[in-house]
Amino acid sequence: MNRRTLLRITAFAPGIGLLGCEAQTASQLAADVNLITSGLTAAFAALKQIAGVPSAVLTQIDFYVATIRADAVKVAAAGSTPATSTVQEIGQVVQALASIVLPLVPGGSVIEATIQAAVSLLPVILAAAGVSGAGVPVKYRPEQARAILADFR
Repeated sequence: MNRRTLLRITAFAPGIGLLGCEAQTASQLAADVNLITSGLTAAFAALKQIAGVPSAVLTQIDFYVATIRADAVKVAAAGSTPATSTVQEIGQVVQALASIVLPLVPGGSVIEATIQAAVSLLPVILAAAGVSGAGVPVKYRPEQARAILADFR
């Protein structure tokens, strides 16, 4: 590859890096939060079927899912950009839920993919509400995460 070709390619790199980071509308934000809610609800239902999961863990997960559901209602009712505290709480609760559930399920399972997809959408919804999503490790691109969550509801 010669220098000119390399310079032409690198001129597009900043734009390529921003793909998928377009401004998100309030309706898309609400749709993403609803996908997370429905996906995690389905994952929780599937997790209940796994033998050996302590009841205290199931109770904690149930509380987290209920919190996310309540926050999803607030996001949907906001009309415009929801309160940052609501979106931050969703982010914190999804991460806490992931830290509890992921060690309990086998890698590559539908439950694991659903949890990872929910976590992968966090930076998108946080950014849409003007909250920094730095430090949230993502496994999937937003489009992939949405597809996974939509499939497992």
